[in-house]
Amino acid sequence: MTSIDHIITRAISPSSVRPNGRLTSPRSYGVYRIPTSADSTSSFRFGNHPVRQQELEREFGSCELEYLFAERTDAKAVAQHQAGK
Repeated sequence: MTSIDHIITRAISPSSVRPNGRLTSPRSYGVYRIPTSADSTSSFRFGNHPVRQQELEREFGSCELEYLFAERTDAKAVAQHQAGK
């Protein structure tokens, strides 16, 4: 198992968090796939869930939640790995 595969095993279910104002409780970080037709240097982004998802939907018209993590560093590592594929 590669280190990225190990990180992905730490992904959490979206149903394990609940809305708390603009963020979630407990705090969560998503990895999002943006449309390939979008004029962008990367097809994957990450950030505070669901705020980042809403920003990406406004900017690109849509995005898809790929993974949700409890740790920001996990989301960042997966997004960077996916973007480098």
